[in-house]
Parts: sequence; structure tokens; C-alpha cells
Amino acid sequence: MSDGKVRILRHGPVGQVILDRAAKRNALDRPMLEALVAGLRNFDADPAIRAIVISGDMQAFAAGADIGNLASAGAIELYHSGFSELWDAVTLIAKPLVAAVAGYVLGGGLELAMICDIVVCDESAVFGLPETGIGIIPGAGGTQRLVRAVGKSMAMEMILAGRRLTATEALSTGIASTLTPKGEADATALGLATRIATASPTALGAAKQAVLQSFEMPLSAGIRYERSLSALMAASEDRAEGMLAFKERRKPIFKGE
Repeated sequence: MSDGKVRILRHGPVGQVILDRAAKRNALDRPMLEALVAGLRNFDADPAIRAIVISGDMQAFAAGADIGNLASAGAIELYHSGFSELWDAVTLIAKPLVAAVAGYVLGGGLELAMICDIVVCDESAVFGLPETGIGIIPGAGGTQRLVRAVGKSMAMEMILAGRRLTATEALSTGIASTLTPKGEADATALGLATRIATASPTALGAAKQAVLQSFEMPLSAGIRYERSLSALMAASEDRAEGMLAFKERRKPIFKGE
């Protein structure tokens, strides 16, 4: 399914949202972001879908945010526009998100990729936050997430000096976890998402939240949070099924309960 902004595909238990604005190198304007969020929310609410892939095309995952009319907006209008908050809506997706990126992954495109739980890139990918070169700064979490991924010095060089990272550098710095030959990011990401989809949906949701909380909490508080979630798993039917399947040496049948 396509609405001219994104394409929505289903691959068994894996949903895929493809950014579909090739003429603009998938620059993220409001209608495109709204369509992306709608697609993600629909998959998140569908019990048959257990993992989600976000991808672009071979030229660009997304070459930045297309702010359109926001470029001439005043400070108060911009602050209340809700444009950057559309990225926040992506952070609320409970199911695992895998980004499959190629070509340009710049500005808002990099911010979107960093929101995803796992990033798979092919060897053509180029990563950067070029905003200061046009008189602005990242506005969708880029300054905060990038430093957590690559450290202060590299983040400063990318943001202040406009340094762009190759796919190999993105892998070595931790922005991406997997590097593929050109043209294979989508297939690799879908394969990874399919493997994720074999796990318990209940456990996946809890594990994702526990990892994300590690960015928000001190270590001791994070460990207590993890321990509480681990204990709650004892009430899950998926846990009982997983334990029984392990004992019986068979594949578990998880229901997300």
C-alpha cells in the first residue's frame, strides 16, 4: 500500500514502512512524518506484527527534514508547531524498530535512524548532522542521541564541523550494528526482524524498555527496574510456554500474553 509518502508492506510477522519521496531524497516533511507515524502505530496495534522495519531507497534513507513553511516561522510558532514532536511519536512505538539505511542518512534522517532500536546500513550509507551549516541545530534529538552513540568528541565534530561518517565508521562508532554490501540492507534488516519476531512479544517489549531506560537512569536504578520487569515475566503465559518448550526441546508458540 502506498499513499505517495510512505509504502506499507507486510512480511508475515514483520511490518515494513518505506519512506517514499524519492524526488526529494526522502526529505521528511510533515505529511510524510504523519504518514510514517500512522503506519508505525497501526503495526504497533496489530498483534500479528511483532517487529517493524523502516527503510528508504538506494539514494537516501532520508536526506534531512524538509521544514517547508517552518523555515519562515517565528520562534514561538516554531516551538509550538509540533513538527519535532512527530519524531517523539516514533519513540513511543513499543515493538522493536529496525532501520534499514542506504545512501544519505542526514539531519532528520539520522535522528530518525537513531530512534530505531537497531540500525542496519549498507556500504553506500553516509551519516551526518549538517544543520549548523545552514544556521540551525538538530531539533529532533540529534544532539542528545548522537553523543550517547559516538561519544562527545565525535559528536561535536559531526555537529559543529559537519563531519560525515562512512558506513564503516558508523559501524565502528556504534551508530549501526550491521554493515552489508550495497543493496542488501533491506533484506538483512527484514531477516533480522524476522528472527526478532520469533521471540516472546511480552519479553521483547519488556527488554526494549529496560534497555531504553539505561539512558534515563543511574545504573543502580536501572538494575532495580530490570529486576522488577524480570520478576513480572513470571506472570506471563509466554514465560511458561518458553520454559515448557525448552524442557520439551521444541520451538515455543508465543502469544504475547
